[in-house]
Amino acid sequence: MAVEKPLDIPESPGVYFFMRGETVLYIGKAANLKKRLSSYFRKNTILKIAQLRREATAVMWRETTGEIEALIEEARLIKMHIPKYNVLLRDDKNYAYVGITKEQFPRIFITHQPLTPNAYRLMPAYIGPFTSAAMLRGVLRSLRKIFPYCTCARPHRGPCVNAHIDRCPGYCCNRLSTPTDADRKKYREALSGLKRILRGRGKPFLAVLRRKMRKASGAQNFEEAGVLRDQIAGIENILRHRGVLEAAPAAKETRRHLDRALMQIFGRASAIVRAEAYDISNISGTAATGSMVVFNYGAPAKAAYRMFNIHTVHQQSDVDMMKEVFRRRMAHTEWPYPDLIVIDGGKPQLNAVLPIIAASRFSGVVTALAKREEELYVAGKRLPIRLDTLPLPVMHFFQHIRDEAHRFAKKQHHRLRRKSYATE
Repeated sequence: MAVEKPLDIPESPGVYFFMRGETVLYIGKAANLKKRLSSYFRKNTILKIAQLRREATAVMWRETTGEIEALIEEARLIKMHIPKYNVLLRDDKNYAYVGITKEQFPRIFITHQPLTPNAYRLMPAYIGPFTSAAMLRGVLRSLRKIFPYCTCARPHRGPCVNAHIDRCPGYCCNRLSTPTDADRKKYREALSGLKRILRGRGKPFLAVLRRKMRKASGAQNFEEAGVLRDQIAGIENILRHRGVLEAAPAAKETRRHLDRALMQIFGRASAIVRAEAYDISNISGTAATGSMVVFNYGAPAKAAYRMFNIHTVHQQSDVDMMKEVFRRRMAHTEWPYPDLIVIDGGKPQLNAVLPIIAASRFSGVVTALAKREEELYVAGKRLPIRLDTLPLPVMHFFQHIRDEAHRFAKKQHHRLRRKSYATE
């Protein structure tokens, strides 16, 4: 007697199982479980599906947070159970696998025939099988933004194209580079994170990253905390959303909440479109640099970032350095003025730059964000605002733009110091 169609199938993403007693006969994934499973119970189906229905005694399913998580969970379960009908209903050469080479900086590729020699001439480890190569490519593109990795077939002179767009670390395939132990450790950690997600262990890995982020933030290591925060957000997007290439409705809704909250907090009639954040990085006044990062509609606009090497201040005075940065920034009348300025620091930094800003045509909101106290000073208001009292989208926005300005300033400061050492 053939298995009957269940009556209570949800319309959510997930994986499903055709069972015979305790034996798994077939595992599949679906963006919509109800629609996908209903297709198995049509009158006119192919012979192998009709045979599967006759042999199965039950249909079960497991809901997931998104189609991408369903793809990863399906691959994990197929490898665990090796169901009979996953071979009968699909020729094995059509499955997709992620290959990871065994070398100092492992390279990653997709293949349909994992047991045959490949272009890398190494015996890689494989993760899979995945039933959708197109979706797998999309997942890897998204993961590569979070965990840059190497795909070059052989070492070459100079950085590759992917290194220029932050999709490859650069030192892994560049014959002219000399990787450090820290580089090797960073690559291993990134590869470990990528493998854990592809093997269906994304949620436990997120818990680990959140603990690391809290620890880094508590130690005031804002650059590390910012990197971890971005990794967490990227992984959550991959696991949650139904497509890795389409705009996320949740992100759009978060942006609307942010716009409304900022307009209310600052008493504005229009939304904050362009925001600029500034930070100073130096050691005892040497190799001092100031950063300007730009966010458009709540997201980084890296092409508009600017760096200011400090020329007129030779002692350690962040206040005077910030004044130099703003004199030079406000002289660039060809740059669009922002709706919001965020300065790293507290009341002294804010008061120092206000006269310079007042002499320009700027008419937006000026704020200063103190790292240690997590307090936001707003021009024209006597008392600061604690970040943890603000709506979550607003708190995360200010933390993100503050951390990005700090990261960018520190990056330029380190570059200047290396250049200084090289000329000594």
